[in-house]
Amino acid sequence: MKTLSNQSFFRLFNVLLIITSLTFITTWLPFLRAILDGESYKWGTGFFGILFHGDGVSNEFYYIIINFVIGLGLLCSFYWIKNRKIFYFLLAIWFGSMIGNSLFQVFYGKGYMFHGDTLGIHLDLSYIIVPLMLFLGTFVTYMIIQDSRNPFKATWSKKNKFWALILLIPIPIQAVLLYFGEPHGTTDQIGVIIAILQIIFLHKALKGYEVEKFDLKKTV
Repeated sequence: MKTLSNQSFFRLFNVLLIITSLTFITTWLPFLRAILDGESYKWGTGFFGILFHGDGVSNEFYYIIINFVIGLGLLCSFYWIKNRKIFYFLLAIWFGSMIGNSLFQVFYGKGYMFHGDTLGIHLDLSYIIVPLMLFLGTFVTYMIIQDSRNPFKATWSKKNKFWALILLIPIPIQAVLLYFGEPHGTTDQIGVIIAILQIIFLHKALKGYEVEKFDLKKTV
């Protein structure tokens, strides 16, 4: 297998970062809403046949916290962790559990369903989830190999600071909308839309804009 050029590598690497940030939405939304909405927000998710659920931060909210820590740690480790083995481990845990759980639900559960009550979204993703998960597994494995062959060092830049502020500033507004607003009402919908936009643009805050590439042979 040939090593990609640095330009090709970073292009695919950023695609993986975007994909990972989008998958984080299933953790970010319940984490944010359970804290800000309180007991009026009911959430639930299945993991290999085990149902985790709660009202706000009650019951099995620890499951959301664990996923939040792993997901955020993974996103921050793309460009900002020197020990790449930690990055590979988090990548394998995040996508491995997601792929395994998705295939379990399709073949042994009741199908792969996505429900978003606030926005009235109910989707059966069973027909597309299997090829999607197989592609993701292959892509993640390929990128781990390529990352080990393309060492780099990223520097936190003004663009990173700008996007980090853009994503963090709305949180107090979301707190007001979700905490004081009517459950599943207009204020809730606005708060959820903002949360979705935060995830869509999350990769811009964590992307490496100033990257120093170096020769692998010189680092050994």
